[in-house]
Amino acid sequence: MIITSFPLSKNLTLMFTMLTSKNMKALSRYIIIRKLLHVSTALIPLCYIFLPRFPMVASLCILGIFSLLVDFLRLEIKAFGNFFNRCFGKLLWKNEKEALTAATHFAVAAFLSVYFFDKWIAIAVLLFLSLGDTAAHIIGVRWGKSRLNTEKTVEGSLACLLICFGISFLLPQPALIVLFVGSLVASLVEFFPFGIDDNFSLPLISGAAMEIMVKML
Repeated sequence: MIITSFPLSKNLTLMFTMLTSKNMKALSRYIIIRKLLHVSTALIPLCYIFLPRFPMVASLCILGIFSLLVDFLRLEIKAFGNFFNRCFGKLLWKNEKEALTAATHFAVAAFLSVYFFDKWIAIAVLLFLSLGDTAAHIIGVRWGKSRLNTEKTVEGSLACLLICFGISFLLPQPALIVLFVGSLVASLVEFFPFGIDDNFSLPLISGAAMEIMVKML
């Protein structure tokens, strides 16, 4: 099986259509912008399909350090924090105001995924995060009703699982059973974030599960 950009581009187009449709009235303009940015991070694993490992590791290392530096300046220097909040404050969740942003968690997790995991496992987990996590939020906000002692919804997590399954069918490696296990773990981490930002925990935990599966097979 050979991956092509066409099916993935169709998934990205579908996600964009869902985000900009009239059915998303429950989402504010800033949340829609945030989710569009989240979907756009799928460009990182898509680029990794065609690029060797070293430039990806190097560029993501720089991105991670830059993101951490921006957050440090935002949190420690009041003038910089005020400037940042004027520009981007409305895009942040409440819990990000005094902590690392989701973008920083993503940048660091992307670097660690590409550095430690097999190439196709890293591509898979970053696509799971970019598309599956976004689907979970969209479906959860618009149609989610079932909750189990968490702010996440069962409907949203099932949407995440289905998107991750769909991505798994498009990837040539690793074995489909490994990708399915990674998809299941990713959706569980999305539903039970364990007090850690799922932009960080989802790719690393699902990637570790797939690496273990590969070694067991």
